[in-house]
Amino acid sequence: MNIAAGKIAELEDPPTKREQIVEAACRLFLENGYELTSMDAVAAEANVSKRTVYSHFQSKELLFTDIMEDMCHLFGEGAIDTIDSQAAPEEFLRAAAHFLLAKVMDPNLQALMRAIISQVGGFPAMGEKFWLTGPGAFQAVVADYLRAQDTAGVLTVPDAAVSASLFQGMVAGPHFLPMIFTGAADRSPETIETTIESAVSLFLAGHNVSSRAVDLPVTDKSPISTLGSGNQEGKDAD
Repeated sequence: MNIAAGKIAELEDPPTKREQIVEAACRLFLENGYELTSMDAVAAEANVSKRTVYSHFQSKELLFTDIMEDMCHLFGEGAIDTIDSQAAPEEFLRAAAHFLLAKVMDPNLQALMRAIISQVGGFPAMGEKFWLTGPGAFQAVVADYLRAQDTAGVLTVPDAAVSASLFQGMVAGPHFLPMIFTGAADRSPETIETTIESAVSLFLAGHNVSSRAVDLPVTDKSPISTLGSGNQEGKDAD
């Protein structure tokens, strides 16, 4: 069952004309893309007249934007902030990784992501909304957790936002990139578990508290800017 059909099927009453149009348009946009979907095709798929379609949506652009922005919330369903923020790092990161891959590996959400990526140039606000609702929200929750772990001395996290982004890439990258470019990705439970365990192990090894530079003064500068200033001081001394 596709995303739109699933949402319509949850309704107790027969779908309204608008709901029929939304379901039909959603299916066509995800299957054929924005450019190849016409309002005539939407009307035929919804079994309504073209005039009825335009009475609810004045243009294909508005129809596409309305549907895609509504569907963006699907990526955020089962919010990551329900994961126990008091859990130990390994447990938290493993749960977060499972949450992320459940989204990335969902064929319906893959179709949604491809549709949004293909049209983000023409609909930048839609892309931003998807980011803030989905991947961006994931990064923010993980960054907050890592920041707290760094403060508690459990992990060494110089830049929580960067580290959260790196973790997201380590988990999703092996599956997301093949899906985007080839339309296929290995969904086997064994492969998914291998990805998660590898990402968590490598991430924790790189943020182990033993790597904390205790002999260096704490500054507000990033590691990169600190390194650059150090090199300059060396040059000045010469």
